[in-house]
Amino acid sequence: MEILNQNQYNQGIGKYKLLSSTSGVGSIITTKLGFYVLISDITKWKFFNSINKKIELIRSQNTDDKQVYNSAEAEIKFNGLNFVNDKRFVDFLRIEKQLPNLVCLLGIPHMSLNENFNTPNWKTHPINQALQKADITGFASDYMINGSHFPKWFKNSKGELKKITEWKQNWLNECKKQNGVLTLDHFAPPRDSGDFLRTFKGKNFDGATIDIRVYKTLEQTNLILICPNGHLSDVPWPNYLKWKTNKETYKLTEDDKGDHLFSNELVGPCCSNPKLKWTESKTKSEGYGSIFIQCESCGMGDGSDVKTKPKINLEGINSLQPLCNGQKPWEQEIGDNHAIPYEKCIKSKPGCNKCNKSHSQEHMQVALVTANNTYYANGFSSLFVPIHLADSKVKGFHEIIKLIQEGHNHPFFKNLSKQQYWEQSVSKDALKILIENSVIEVDDFGELYEQVKVNFLNTESFNTNIDLHENYRWQEYQCFSNNSVIVPNDDKNKGLKFNDIILPRELTSIFCKIQQVVELKITNVQLDFTRVRPKERIVKIDGFKREVIESASGKSVFSLESNELFTLPANETLGEGLFFEFSDANIEKWFEKNKTELEKRFENFYKNEPDDNEQGAGTKRKIFNNGIKHFLIHSFSHLMMRELEFSCGYPTASLKERLYISSNPEKSMSGVLIYTAEGSEGSMGGIVSQGEPEKILEIVKKGLERAITCSSDPLCWESEGQGIFDLNLSACFSCSLVSETACEEMNLGLDRRILIDEQFGFLGTLFIDNTSD
Repeated sequence: MEILNQNQYNQGIGKYKLLSSTSGVGSIITTKLGFYVLISDITKWKFFNSINKKIELIRSQNTDDKQVYNSAEAEIKFNGLNFVNDKRFVDFLRIEKQLPNLVCLLGIPHMSLNENFNTPNWKTHPINQALQKADITGFASDYMINGSHFPKWFKNSKGELKKITEWKQNWLNECKKQNGVLTLDHFAPPRDSGDFLRTFKGKNFDGATIDIRVYKTLEQTNLILICPNGHLSDVPWPNYLKWKTNKETYKLTEDDKGDHLFSNELVGPCCSNPKLKWTESKTKSEGYGSIFIQCESCGMGDGSDVKTKPKINLEGINSLQPLCNGQKPWEQEIGDNHAIPYEKCIKSKPGCNKCNKSHSQEHMQVALVTANNTYYANGFSSLFVPIHLADSKVKGFHEIIKLIQEGHNHPFFKNLSKQQYWEQSVSKDALKILIENSVIEVDDFGELYEQVKVNFLNTESFNTNIDLHENYRWQEYQCFSNNSVIVPNDDKNKGLKFNDIILPRELTSIFCKIQQVVELKITNVQLDFTRVRPKERIVKIDGFKREVIESASGKSVFSLESNELFTLPANETLGEGLFFEFSDANIEKWFEKNKTELEKRFENFYKNEPDDNEQGAGTKRKIFNNGIKHFLIHSFSHLMMRELEFSCGYPTASLKERLYISSNPEKSMSGVLIYTAEGSEGSMGGIVSQGEPEKILEIVKKGLERAITCSSDPLCWESEGQGIFDLNLSACFSCSLVSETACEEMNLGLDRRILIDEQFGFLGTLFIDNTSD
């Protein structure tokens, strides 16, 4: 189908991809027409902006958190949108991302496109129907994700290179000449007003027959500048032409990499009125050396004078490294007349956000729009756990917090903020009197006072011994570990249902429990993003102290101040899975029995502390912190996912693992949840059925048996390091690796021999008798 106007210029993209590792705010999407679109930040999404303002109003009119949460839910549903109910996740994000006023999560709406017209079926859309019931007029465009063209340089068939704003102005001039036959809406996709193709008869929205003029589309450039801190810029081609000419004529040193390319004082454009032309050799056999750029206004780059105006090509452009100007084009207001937001950009190192040292300006590098390093999303997922099952509050907390909130809601105190009310009315002595008068049982008054204060004031005292991410997983692990059965018999448990199975005798010495998770709910949000290299979270352990540092400073998905954000977009998926909890006691016995062999096999991972400044530091630290148990449980997870491909037909791309591994004495975890992944159709009981007592032993055995042989053996079996950073031992795509979307650790930290080796394998005794002749 040919796109002829702005109303059709939409790009279909699954809502689950919008918050994936490769897409989201700040990413560049390749459209089916071959153009590149930069996804705008969430505060440019109309539906999000509207809901955020409404929740802000709700918050300003009510100080009771529970009432605000319920009112926000009602408001979101009233507007036809999906309310994502995960209060535990909201509490975590409020602290982790320092969003003091975050109230709830908002589901991203699903807007499928009509194949014939490339527009949403808005008339029958559930959101529109909900709005009509509420007597609200809505438009499909209000519920679609906004974006803008990037790069902003386009060229026509003649090689004329201009920014899209110039091409659009040319189009407006052509519209005036055609007396209303053409409109700005027809400049989609971007077209060359000077290259008319044909006229044909068509119909407008009223059904009247009209003449439609068709012009040739423009071609977008595909080179951009990216920064490790997440910034993004177009190549300033007039400045590049002058800089390269100065290099060719020896006005600059050979090692000059264009530090000041963006500076009009030190480099500047080729002339005051550049008219650039882009030409390419038909064979393109020389790569960038066969692409030439010149200015038809001043003649720079045309080769007319070898000494002053040599011919300029793009050869060596990959070595260009200008100082970053801190541009954030994804935050630019929709429209062409708004300046691109920017900020100061400095070099960052792991932990530099906590130091007071001055750093030099960061450098950018050239990249293709479609290159993998142009975008790395940093997301976080939450398994829904009812707050009463994840609660670590001391005895008496809920009763006291309810009484304090009721007191604050009294008309006498309505003009006091929470901080003022706390300082004036809630002293330790007053709290003790309240406890005594209300006959509330308390075990630890000091801990109770601190927890009530933190919760009521929405603050969090910093504790260097707590890793918030680990603590979040610990809550989930404890929910499975401490409960044999959860049935969603009321709203507070809705979204989670599981039960223990009767373990076969052969598995009782390996697992504490295996559970069938009949219903589960996973919520995903995007926290921030980086470019050039992914952001890594590095946890350093010194005794009982835990220090968390980040390898880069990611860019936020919103441009508001953090205290102005009252909701976040999220994706919610329902699924099923199997939970395995290993016996820590038996792991310890196995390790002591095979200590010599295991220490020798894994010595390269644990003899030296990882360097926090090198790539892969986050994964290396995780392996270093968790010990050999990481390889053991992670490898088992992969073998089970691969076996489920055979036993119930799910490709590993439809599965996902959730690892619960920690050697922290206070939060020791040894388990894994394998579940249906986001956007998959596999939630029909296929995985749960494999967890039946009569099947689970067979599944585990067959998964191990398949791992005995690998088409890459003996190289794989005897490997001393393979995969990225050599973080795998006996593990490759033929035997152990799964789809990268299924693995939490990028297919790293794997070794099948730790499970099946006849000498030291943890699970070797399960199948050794069956495989011997």
